[in-house]
Amino acid sequence: MDRFSDLLKKITALFLTASEAGLALVSLILVIYLLLGGNSGDFTLSVVNNLSLLVEALTPQAIVSVAIVFVAYAWMRRKN
Repeated sequence: MDRFSDLLKKITALFLTASEAGLALVSLILVIYLLLGGNSGDFTLSVVNNLSLLVEALTPQAIVSVAIVFVAYAWMRRKN
């Protein structure tokens, strides 16, 4: 059982590292867009366009739902 638990911890750490790297990359692309504007390149413009579509698609109900899940998760971790 310890091997399985260690494997799950390693997989979780891998996903967390990949998520952090992806978020850092998207943040860097947004900074490049803010610095260069419309001349920042096709890839940068497509990333910014996709992010704007994502923000438009998020409804207030979805944001509240995510917030509730986050608060419940934090509350459960604090109790343990």
